[in-house]
Amino acid sequence: MNTKRKLLLFISGMALILLFTIMNTNTVKAAVTWPTTSFATWTQGRRSDGSLRNKYGFMVNKDEGYYMEEYKDSNNIHVKIPMIAYKSWNESTETKYYVVMQSGSTFSGQEISSSNVIRTKIEDYSLTSLWMLDVTVGNITADKIQICVYDDSSKGFWKTNGVADDGTYPYVISTPVIGWNKVSNLNTDLKDGIFYAGRNTTLTMNAPKLQNSDIGEFNNEVLNNAFESNFYLQNVIDNEIRTTYEITTDVTKLDNIVEGLVSSNTNKYGLDTVLTYEIPSDNLKIPLSYGGLKAISLSAEALDNASINTKDYLESSFVDKVTGDLGTGHTLTYSWFYSTSNNINDLKKVSTEFTNNKDRKADGTLGTDWMTLSAKDDFTQYLEKQALAGKKIYLMMKVYVDGKLSTLTNPILVQIQVPTLKVPDKIDFGTISVKNIYNGGSFESLTKDSDKLSLSIPDTSKSTWKVTSSIKENDDNSITKINGQLNILGKNLSATPIEVASISKHGLVDLPLNAKVSFRGYHNPLTPRTNFTEDINWNLSPETPIMASN
Repeated sequence: MNTKRKLLLFISGMALILLFTIMNTNTVKAAVTWPTTSFATWTQGRRSDGSLRNKYGFMVNKDEGYYMEEYKDSNNIHVKIPMIAYKSWNESTETKYYVVMQSGSTFSGQEISSSNVIRTKIEDYSLTSLWMLDVTVGNITADKIQICVYDDSSKGFWKTNGVADDGTYPYVISTPVIGWNKVSNLNTDLKDGIFYAGRNTTLTMNAPKLQNSDIGEFNNEVLNNAFESNFYLQNVIDNEIRTTYEITTDVTKLDNIVEGLVSSNTNKYGLDTVLTYEIPSDNLKIPLSYGGLKAISLSAEALDNASINTKDYLESSFVDKVTGDLGTGHTLTYSWFYSTSNNINDLKKVSTEFTNNKDRKADGTLGTDWMTLSAKDDFTQYLEKQALAGKKIYLMMKVYVDGKLSTLTNPILVQIQVPTLKVPDKIDFGTISVKNIYNGGSFESLTKDSDKLSLSIPDTSKSTWKVTSSIKENDDNSITKINGQLNILGKNLSATPIEVASISKHGLVDLPLNAKVSFRGYHNPLTPRTNFTEDINWNLSPETPIMASN
């Protein structure tokens, strides 16, 4: 019995010693080594058909449709990440999560509570499965982030599944770098700032795909109605995520639309707009110029002496881009269209409505021919008449590829600045007695406070303008028939036009008429209550004609 007891004690002692050794090993286990001074190389998962062991890691695979996604739930921002791991990974209690952050040149990191991560099995393979991680990232304000996952348990990762398979961060799997509070537009084609209707292009950004793929929006309602943005591709370049959207605009939805698109800016080509992508972690705003055409503002006197060329109002880089994108192997032609403020969206073809002076080139080959405006052609005369009538004129150019509408410019306001002259409807001298007409005398207008000339002289005018006035004198009831004389602005009016004012200032000018009527005596019978009137003819014209410019 003693011998047996000793043996049992010996065996028990050995068991105690072994147990102690195991417990001691757990106590001194090494801490997790995380990336903190730079982003780690991302761990790409790979699935090989027929293989028992697929490579653990994150899946960004266009062929199999695995993508990183970003979305917002209430105030929480989430990143969803597909990855390959062991098929029983959910049984592990050793999994830890970490986010690496970069702001400027400074790196930092922090653990993510496992309560902020949901891992869902998507599909089983042989020894591995496709998992989806839904990570609540919180209120991080870094420029860029990377999410890392650690698990050294028997259900977790292989040691060499770590970054780059070199053991730098053992048992750690890392996502590509994600643009966060400073999402970048990586498409050089959009960075030129030029956008036109009918254009197909792509936008690539360093942020995950959004769950709603149609996320782009212009700050212009009309453009937005013709715009589509759809997810196209996701890949990783230089360790950073790249998500690409295809952008298209439907030119037919912008054809003949002036309201909401017209530009009146004479100093800037195109219509300023902003394309915004509502990303939960950031708003990517891309300033663009739509349409390439700037407004035309000219004085009528300048048009009288020199024609203008629309080449000066179309941005050359816009023309180059359109011909470069659409003109390969094709002939691009154009036609100009116009509308007025009466029917703003009813555009008519210039060459059809105005047929004289065909050399105006209202139709032509894009980049070779250019429409001109001169005082001699009927279209320019129409523009001037509309301006005098207080109506607005709009122009738009449409571009065709092999006869089919392919793009168009933004519509613009055409301002033909015409000097205007407003005169009173009536100068009223009231009732003058027969005695005063017989004996003579001078009388002021009863409406003298409103008797004035109102002139508007364009800022672009280089002339001094003169106002001339005259009366008919031959009417039976003319004041001149009873030896009356009408005097305005200190000048006696007659049938011969006489200059009554000279204006060299720009802008609005009001001139009091100081109207008087005087009688030099009259001795023939007068019928009581007879009205005597004068019709005054007014004319505004440049005092010195402008010399034509070269």
